Amino acid sequence: MTRIAILLEDRCHPKECQWECQAYCPPVRMGQECIVEGPLGRPIISESLCIGCGICVHKCPFDAIKILNTPEADESEIVHRYGYNGFRLYRLPVPPARGITGLLGPNGTGKSTALRLLAGADVPNLGDFATPGTWPRVLEHYRGTALRAHFDRVAKGELRSVVKPQYVDRLAEEPLRVAEYVGGAGGSSARVLEDVGLAHRADRSLGELSGGELQLAAIARTLATDADLYLIDEPSSYLDIVHRLRIARVLRRLGETKSVLVVEHDLALLDYLADEAHLLYGEAAAFGVISHPIPMRSAINTYLTGYLRDENVRFRTESVRFVAHPPKPPMRQNVLVTFPELEKSFPRFHLAVGAGTLAKGETVGIVGPNATGKTTFVRMLAGVETPTKGTPPPGVTVSYKPQYLRANQPASLRERAAALAGDPTFDAKLFERDLVPGLHLEGVLDVALPDLSGGELQRAAVALALARPATLYLLDEPSAYLDADERMSMARLIRRQVERQAVSALVVDHDVYFLDLACDELMVFRPEGDDGARGRGDGPFPMREGMNRLLRTVDITFRRDAETLRPRINREGSVLDREQRSKGEYYYEAVA
Repeated sequence: MTRIAILLEDRCHPKECQWECQAYCPPVRMGQECIVEGPLGRPIISESLCIGCGICVHKCPFDAIKILNTPEADESEIVHRYGYNGFRLYRLPVPPARGITGLLGPNGTGKSTALRLLAGADVPNLGDFATPGTWPRVLEHYRGTALRAHFDRVAKGELRSVVKPQYVDRLAEEPLRVAEYVGGAGGSSARVLEDVGLAHRADRSLGELSGGELQLAAIARTLATDADLYLIDEPSSYLDIVHRLRIARVLRRLGETKSVLVVEHDLALLDYLADEAHLLYGEAAAFGVISHPIPMRSAINTYLTGYLRDENVRFRTESVRFVAHPPKPPMRQNVLVTFPELEKSFPRFHLAVGAGTLAKGETVGIVGPNATGKTTFVRMLAGVETPTKGTPPPGVTVSYKPQYLRANQPASLRERAAALAGDPTFDAKLFERDLVPGLHLEGVLDVALPDLSGGELQRAAVALALARPATLYLLDEPSAYLDADERMSMARLIRRQVERQAVSALVVDHDVYFLDLACDELMVFRPEGDDGARGRGDGPFPMREGMNRLLRTVDITFRRDAETLRPRINREGSVLDREQRSKGEYYYEAVA
C-alpha cells in the first residue's frame, strides 16, 4: 500500500483555526517536521513522515485533510499532479485509431483531467508539480508505448482534437445565435443541427435555450469540427431519454471513422455507445487510477461488482444488484394517495394527466421526453402550479425537491439542518443518522451551500427533502449532476426510505438504471400532436408495461444481462432486438 496526504485547499482556512492538524500530530510532537506551514500559509504534510494515524483528519475543523492508503501504484505511472498535497492521476487511456472508448468512474477521480491531457490542453508533468511539463520529457517517459506516438503528434501539432465541454450551461453567456455558434467550428451547421434535433432552434440566441438545448448545441459544434480525436465529456446531461438515444446513434456513426473518447455516467447509454472502457477508481479530489481497457460488457459488470481481477483491486465494498422482474407486486389495497384528472393550460402548451393512485411504500417513476409536462404535473401536486382543471388531493403532506436548484443563502448544510432542527416538519435524527451517510454528505456539511458543486448540491437538496415528514415525496430529476455510483446509492436510499416510512414518492428522471433500482411503477408522459403544444400523462403502470409504453415511442429494446441482471440496450437489428419487437416486448424480454 502507498500512503498519500491530500489537502483540500478550498476547505482549508488556516487563519480561522488553531492549526489542530499540527498541534495533535504525533510525529510533530516527537520533534519531526511532519506538518509545516507552506509558502501560502497553509499546512504541508510530509507523506514520508506521516504514520497514517488519522488524527489530523479528525481534528481538522473544516474536514480539509485526507490521509489515504491507496492500492499499490507505481510512482512511475503518475501522469499529472497538482501540488505537493494535491490530486494525482495515474495512467492514461490510449485513444483508439477508430471507434469509441468510454471512461467510467466517480466524480473527482480525473476523467476530465485525462481528456485535457490527451487533447494537449495541459502538458503532463509526470508528478513533478514544481516544474511545468514539457513535451521532450513526456515523449522520453512514454518511449516505446502507444501513448508516445499519440503525444508525438500532439507535440508537433499534427493531431487535431476537439473537446465537448462538461459544463454547457456556461454557453448561455455567449452572445451568439445557435447557427453562428455551431457554424463557427467550420463545418455544415445545418446538417449537424438536423442530426442532433436542434434545427428548429437555429435562429435562437444561446441565452434563450434550455439546458438540454445547450447540450445539443455543444454536441453539434463538436461534431461540426473536423478533427482526428473527439473527446466528449458527459453528453447526456440535461437530455431526456429520447435525445440521449438520438445522440448515441449520432456518436456511433462518428465512431465508425473517427477516434472518440466519451465520459458518461448513464451506464445504459455508455454500454450502448462504447466498444471498450477504462474504469477509474480512487478517492475524489485525492487520486485517480485509470484501469487498462476492458471490453464494454465486462467493464460495466466489473464496475458494478467493484473488483478488478487483473489488478487485484477492490474499489466497492458491496456489489450493485438488479432484479429480473418488477421488484415487488403493486399493493393497491394499501392506497395512500389518490389524484384526479388534472389539466394545466399555458399560452403555448396544454397538459392533461389521467387520474391515478399511489400505494404505501411505493416509488413511482415519471418518464417521457422533455417538454411533455412532467415537471408541471409534479408542481401541481406540490401546490406550486394551480391546475386549470381538477384539484390536487386534499390532506396530503408533500415534500418537494425542484428540478433547478439555487443556493442563495451563505449558510452551510449543517447550519441549515440546525436551523430546522426545532421544526416539527424536519426530522433531524433521520437526517443525521440515515441521510447524511447514505448520500455521502459528511465531507461537505460545513461548506457554504453556494460553494457546493452541482452534484453535492443535488445530494444536499434530496437529503433535506427526505428529512421532511410527508405523505408524498416529489423529487424532480434527483440524479442530475451525479456520477454512476452516486446515482445508484441515491436510488437505493430513496426506495429504502419510502418503504421504511410507508409513504409514497414520485420521481422524475431519465436514467434507466436509476429508475430500475428505485421504482416499482411508472407514469408515462408523451407529446400529443406534432406541434409540441400538448402533453399527456397516464399511469401509474406496472414497471414492465410502463417501460414498454415508453420504449415503443423511442423505438429501442432492452434486455437483461445474464451476470448482473442490469438493463442493456439491444443493438438495432440484432436477433434479440428483432425477436422482442415481433412480440411487442421492448423491456427485458430476454436475459443475455
